[in-house]
Amino acid sequence: MRVLIAADIFPPIGGGPAIYAAGFSNALIAQGDEVTVVSLTPASDTSVTKARVVAVTKKNKVLKYLEYLGLLFRYARQAEVVYAMGPVNAGLPAWLAATLFGKKFVVKVVGDYAWEQSFQRFGVTELIDEFQTKKYSGTVRILQMVQKFVVRSADQVIVPSEYLKKIVIGWGVLVDNIQVIYTAIEFTKVAEPVVKNTNEIWILTGPRLVPWKGIRALINVLRKVQSDFPQVRLKVFGDGPERNNLEELAKTTGVEDMIEFLGYIPNSKVLGYMQNSEIFILNSGYEGLSHVLVEALYANCQVLASNVGGNPEVIIPGQTGLLFSYNNEREIEKNLREVLGGMKVSLLENPDAREKFFGKFEFKVMVSKTTELLEKICGRS
Repeated sequence: MRVLIAADIFPPIGGGPAIYAAGFSNALIAQGDEVTVVSLTPASDTSVTKARVVAVTKKNKVLKYLEYLGLLFRYARQAEVVYAMGPVNAGLPAWLAATLFGKKFVVKVVGDYAWEQSFQRFGVTELIDEFQTKKYSGTVRILQMVQKFVVRSADQVIVPSEYLKKIVIGWGVLVDNIQVIYTAIEFTKVAEPVVKNTNEIWILTGPRLVPWKGIRALINVLRKVQSDFPQVRLKVFGDGPERNNLEELAKTTGVEDMIEFLGYIPNSKVLGYMQNSEIFILNSGYEGLSHVLVEALYANCQVLASNVGGNPEVIIPGQTGLLFSYNNEREIEKNLREVLGGMKVSLLENPDAREKFFGKFEFKVMVSKTTELLEKICGRS
């Protein structure tokens, strides 16, 4: 196949979409396909893939997007299919290029871009599910319209969870045009050992310190259990705009000595913390499909997670962990006390159970299913 990948972000910028674009392009090259990546990230790291990577050079926002559109027009001519890494920044210009030259168009949706931007920048306070049912104006409305238009115009939409499939159906996309393909998770090796005091119990959480990740509720719960479990330590990895506020909350609630904010750390070191943690907890108001939950299970953590988004596709009560209502401090405290008291909530110690569960997230499985879909769209199967 001749595939043009339209990437919004690309290494050295981190994040799932950037890692996916590099890894999947490499996999296509390895199986004999021709791949060009057009990147909206200036100074993209071309060494991470054997595919041809063409990146914008302009820094001005308007000029950068015009350059990006021009590059997509240039390279779409030779492609059979244009594959966009998102419905807005990459998706709209990729759709224009694909339409202009009569190419097949596929878009990958890993979340609601309109909601994320609106929540962080434009004063929206509703969580993602409520966001789908309300009408907005101004920039928020424009983002919603662009997002819906692009996915409706695609020959195929790829999503990483059944939850996101339901979201995209709500945008007016036909069920037959949506394919659920779990994004691969690379279970990296520990780069350097993490030292832990033997008398401590570690609870780990992360990675983005934004309001809907619910770290505030975890700090409040920690205060409630500290007298019965003084050996507990909450380790928070990742960074974000909420960090200063959360550190101040830890001080005012009197649990500053029980919490360590680790900041951004590489994934290989996150795994080191997971291997030393008894519990991983994710109190998030939204998740498409959380890789960090799968990684925590792989590291044999007991996992507690909010019953939202794609979390129930990973955490099955009584088998892989426990679920609680988002930000419900009473439920979180109850579940936490049960696990701290010795209750086992993950049954993935059995080799056969582990192989079946983690096999869904193997890189080769993701590549095989995505390639099969692209080949079908291009009329090659």
